[in-house]
Amino acid sequence: MLCVLGLLTVSGCENVKRLDVFSNTKPEANKATQQAVITDTGAPKSASELDVATKEERQAAIAESTAPEKEKALGKTIASLGSPAQAGFWLKTPLVSKQEEGRVVVLASGQSANLVVMPLEGEGSGSQLSLSAMRLLGLPLTDLVKINVFVK
Repeated sequence: MLCVLGLLTVSGCENVKRLDVFSNTKPEANKATQQAVITDTGAPKSASELDVATKEERQAAIAESTAPEKEKALGKTIASLGSPAQAGFWLKTPLVSKQEEGRVVVLASGQSANLVVMPLEGEGSGSQLSLSAMRLLGLPLTDLVKINVFVK
């Protein structure tokens, strides 16, 4: 009996589980971080169309820290664009082991944003910034950006 992997199944392979990569099921929001995930992104869209942050979220991201002396500096990292489908203001980095409220400062410009700092899954030394954070900080989406990371 012959089984063809992928989407085709040949007679006699009824017991082989098929991974339906074209399923219409929509992923749920990441419950661990309570962040929305944008679905149906197959068609090309501009960064402004994918950036669904609300006015209130943007205001919170640019708000001055009320107690900067209580922030703990975690260090510097190089960040790239994270998943554009994961909405919100966040940084995934190997500098933390649990999710915390934090802030990033772009070394080149001094621009800063308040965001959620989360552990980066997998191995690596770089970090990932959300689409909303990159746009708020005025960063080119294709750049590798040097940032300082702080937690509150």
